[in-house]
Amino acid sequence: MILITRPIDDAVELQQELKKKKIPSLIDPLTSFKFQNRKIKFSDAHVYICASQRCVDVLARIKNINNIQIIVVGKKVARRLKENDFKNILFIALDTKQLTKWMRKKENQQNNYIYLSGSIINDTFVSELKKYNISFRRKVIYQTILKKSLNRNTIKILKQNKITGVVFYSKTAADVYFKLLKKYKISIATLQQKYFALSPRIAEHCKKYKIEQGVIKISAKPDQTSMLSLIVANKQLINIEK
Repeated sequence: MILITRPIDDAVELQQELKKKKIPSLIDPLTSFKFQNRKIKFSDAHVYICASQRCVDVLARIKNINNIQIIVVGKKVARRLKENDFKNILFIALDTKQLTKWMRKKENQQNNYIYLSGSIINDTFVSELKKYNISFRRKVIYQTILKKSLNRNTIKILKQNKITGVVFYSKTAADVYFKLLKKYKISIATLQQKYFALSPRIAEHCKKYKIEQGVIKISAKPDQTSMLSLIVANKQLINIEK
């Protein structure tokens, strides 16, 4: 069985796709979000960085900003912006590395960038921007809330050693998961689990929890289609009949 740790809306979407592949799964979201209530001012003079679906959710609530200039991480984020009638998308990057490369171009360096983020951010992306002296301001538009406990059913199935694969779409989700295992005195060593990471960065982060080499599998691309392909390709390793 696969444990999906994503926020509930995203988790349900992945679970439906896994069901089509006859892969059983359990949802226990380890993060949730609270949108900021304070008024946010937008200007045509700025270029806004939108790197998450949560960012789109916030923007979609605000009236009369459909013409702001936006640069985007992820095709799915871009698609959702277009669905909400945002017309001025300057660039769509596959990942933050590609976005940084675009921002470094001479003709783009003079832009006034504002990074629309949550309370927990992609520190690698921010470090890269600072490394190349790319000027930007950060505006927190939603809070990331970390779960303090696992669902009872999740604990029960973990202790029965029936969760054989865990999906991580962020370093934060990995941190919450391994800390909660410790809280419930569930030893990582006794769990026969594979871990599916959305990116090499997330996989590298998991190593601090002394995960053995070969136990972490990395998605070819940082998107759900690639993650689904990775899980399907490793069906035998996760022993899905459990």
